[in-house]
Order: sequence, then structure tokens, then C-alpha cells
Amino acid sequence: MGILRFLLALSVIASHASGIGIPLPHGKPYPMWATYLIDGRQSVALFFIISGFYMAMVLNTKYQGHTLRFYGNRFLRLWPTYIIVLILACIFTPVGSTIIKMTTYCGLMVKSYVWLSNIFILGTDSFWLLSLDNCHLHYFPAFLNANSNGASLLVNQPAFSISMEMVFYLMAPFILRSLKRVWIYFGIGVLYYFYFVLSNNLNIIYQYHLFPASFIYFALGALAWHYSKNKNFELTDKKIILLFAGCIVLMFAYTLFSMILILCFTLMVPRLFDLTKHSKADRLIGELSYPLYIVHFPVLIYLRSCNIKQHHLGLLCFSITLVISILIHFIVERPIDKWRQKSISN
Repeated sequence: MGILRFLLALSVIASHASGIGIPLPHGKPYPMWATYLIDGRQSVALFFIISGFYMAMVLNTKYQGHTLRFYGNRFLRLWPTYIIVLILACIFTPVGSTIIKMTTYCGLMVKSYVWLSNIFILGTDSFWLLSLDNCHLHYFPAFLNANSNGASLLVNQPAFSISMEMVFYLMAPFILRSLKRVWIYFGIGVLYYFYFVLSNNLNIIYQYHLFPASFIYFALGALAWHYSKNKNFELTDKKIILLFAGCIVLMFAYTLFSMILILCFTLMVPRLFDLTKHSKADRLIGELSYPLYIVHFPVLIYLRSCNIKQHHLGLLCFSITLVISILIHFIVERPIDKWRQKSISN
């Protein structure tokens, strides 16, 4: 599972860097790969499935009856790495000063919302839906409106998906401990998609950036865990046929993936977890996926300011990001994780 998470993070880096070039001898041009491994947005959707699986597992095992401890440990897993990268981004890239200029004449409420969201992650997903005009934030989604500047208020733009994760974590203890509630959560996600399909108003903002668009993915991961632990559940030929028939119907919901591909990935997750759960190497590789994801964008901004050639950009971005991620993991994340695990056992 760890290698898979690493590859998904790598795909996001490649997507933002427009490829990762592999150097060849004798001055031959670099082949651009990993852009085509999988799209960055689709990688995030698959991360959500994996997250749903893990959260269902921990909430029904080591955090059973310990909701506040679950919240605290999830925050400690995400925030320390994030805040270090935020500080580095403000020092080495112009984004911090750009945000200050954009909000110079804004009121306290706008400044507080912008900076508290950037500092504590929660709320960063909203900036893709907003725009700042005459010091007022209003609904003007990016991708639908070329002049939307809300994303420019983010120090680290990929943080929006971490905000979506955090909202999911807040909801998870009240949903994932019950198989029935997980199915309801999944059903709401399906209805959400069909609403925009039937209203002829489906686009990348509603398919990806609005939090309800993630319901299907988180729920599928949670369902995968529940059924993998149900000794009375057997995936018979009849059930497989029904699953794929349901997927064909759900294809009309127009998620980021074909629903059959999503189902195949979901069915793979429990088995892959069982195969790799005792591998320390796989776990280490997987733990690097979060710092890779959150570090790469500021590194990319910095490299672009240095006028790095495009065919060097992806590989250089990945290399620097990997070094920083390893340092953060061993200096920051690992000591905090040891403390977290000790607090759970007490």
C-alpha cells in the first residue's frame, strides 16, 4: 500500500510539473513520463478511497470509543508538516507577499479568514470557489471564471484537498463505525452527482473541488474495510455481476473515473493492505507520500522563478521534494508519531 501511495503522490507532482523527464545519455531528449501514469486529480480521488479504508479501520479498532483522541492524532499527523512547509513557502517564494498585497486594504474579517485558513488548513478548499473583489470575497469559482483570483490567496494550493480530508475526519466518527451510515453517506454522494448531471451543470468544480464530490470515494474505501472484515460476506459470482451492473448505472454520474475502474481499485485496497501491512520498507515509502504531496508545489514555484528549463523541471522538483520530505519525516514526523503511538497505548 505504501508504494501505491508514493506513486499517487508522484503522479500529482508530475501532473503539476507537466511531466517528469528521465535523463538519457548522449544528449538525447528526455522522455516525459508520469504525466500519463495517472492524472493528478484522479490520484487525489484514489487517495480519498485509501483514506476512507484507513479511517474506517482505525475508528473501529484502536480509536473505538476515543473520538477526541482520533481528532487530536489526525491533526498532529497533518499540521506539523504543513506548517513547516507553509513557513518555507513564505520565505522562499513570493506567495506570502502576494497575499499580503492582495489583502492590504481588506477588513479584519477577510484577512483573518484568509490567514487562519492558510495556517490551519481547514477552509483552504473554499478559495477555489471564491474571488476577492474590492476586498470582498464572493462566489466566483476558478475554472468556470478566468478572472477568479481566489486560488491566489493560498500559500500552498494543493492544501485544499487536505482541508477536504480534515472535514471528512470531523464527520468520520459519526459515519464510519456503522455500515448502514456508510451506505447512506455513499448514497448522498451518488445523488450529489446525479443532481448536477440532471441540471446539466456538471464541471470540474462540482466534480472535484466541492466537498460532497468526495463522498463516493471516502465511502467506497470505508465499505471496502467493513466487508473485508465481515466473515459472513463472500464475494460470489452473483455479487460481482451485481456490483459491475451497478457500476454501469453509476457511470452516468460522471465521476472523475469510470466507476468500474473505481470499483476495481476499491476491491484491490484490502488485499493490498493485507499483503504489505507487515513491511517496514513499504510503510516508510508510504509515509513519505504526505510530505511529497504538500512540499512539491512550493518547490515547483521556486524552481519556476529560477527559470529552470521545462524538460528539467519535473525531475528536479521531484528530487528536491524527496530530499525535503525525507528530512521532514525523520526530524519532525517520526518523533511526533512515536509520541502519538505512546499516547494511544496509555
